[in-house]
Amino acid sequence: MNKKAIALMAACAFILSACQTKDSDIKETESVGEETETTSQLSGDYYSAIITDGTYKTSLNRGVTLGLNSNVNLKAFETGLMDLSQSHFSPDSYYFQEGQYINAETTSKWLARASEENPEGLNPEDNGNLEPNERNPIYLDSLLEQNYMVQNGDGFALGGISIGLAMNTVDYYTKKEFGAEFETEISREELLAEGKKMADKIVQRLRETEGIGDIPIVVGIFEQSTKDNLAGGVYISESISQDGATTVQDWKSINQKKVVFPTSGEESTELSSFENFKSEIENFFPNLSGVTAEALYTDDQIVNMKVSINTQFYGESEIIAFTQNVAEKASSYLLPNIPIEITIKSINGTEAFLSREAGETEFYTHVFD
Repeated sequence: MNKKAIALMAACAFILSACQTKDSDIKETESVGEETETTSQLSGDYYSAIITDGTYKTSLNRGVTLGLNSNVNLKAFETGLMDLSQSHFSPDSYYFQEGQYINAETTSKWLARASEENPEGLNPEDNGNLEPNERNPIYLDSLLEQNYMVQNGDGFALGGISIGLAMNTVDYYTKKEFGAEFETEISREELLAEGKKMADKIVQRLRETEGIGDIPIVVGIFEQSTKDNLAGGVYISESISQDGATTVQDWKSINQKKVVFPTSGEESTELSSFENFKSEIENFFPNLSGVTAEALYTDDQIVNMKVSINTQFYGESEIIAFTQNVAEKASSYLLPNIPIEITIKSINGTEAFLSREAGETEFYTHVFD
């Protein structure tokens, strides 16, 4: 966990950047008798979080949306929605709150298949076919709501909503209980088409929800990676519904991808630099059980890298020496001018963490007790 992540957890603050909202878009949501305050803002790049009666409010559908293919997908789904919201809601005038409008029961109904018993289901009706290429797959795997609040007198009011739709590229299913697992592959074109239709339905339903009215609603379509993919998914399209519109228009494509080194198989400058780094630290400390990196690309340009090192240690001195070596070799071999995080883990958990922001030359390091 990096120093920013630690700060995020401590202050419930999230990375976003600038935009303004109109007063007419603000809806009062403060409950009578509740005392509201905010966490301290760490910097202009972070949100303060809403605290109500001394408590951080968790999402109303918490737990229902945790069924993604992997933890890396779950993290990418949540943080990616915050990132794409950056052009719509500003930390200078907005505060963060987890979703308070779509509850667990509603989420379960929306994620299920449409049927006579469940007309609210967003996934297609079961056509009765069990063959991979003939059945109607489950397209929508999870749904995430985030609220962006503005100060309104002595309280806070809803200023914007972001909705993330986690879509399957592969729908895993069984033909009978405890039977073998089968797969239905879903193309990006089909995934996007279904996601956009679902977005219209969700926005229309939210517009009918008390307290939302004509609040801006951002919707992002997340392409979930498969179970065997070590990298998380990415958002591939986003749009915003404004002025009370009940549909989502003018979708914007997002050109992002995640690549895992050294398993990508594609020759590149960044892969070569990572392999040199990996070789150097393995020579220093042969007891390594795995060195991998997840690289994020936007418009085919690498924008950050997260390195994971798994090993066994036998003493505090070894941890310190190895961390120092990793910092030195990372500065020498890994790409400059991009943010890099390095986590050193053992069977006992996280042993050390290193990070470097874009433009910096030295790594921040922390060895955990």
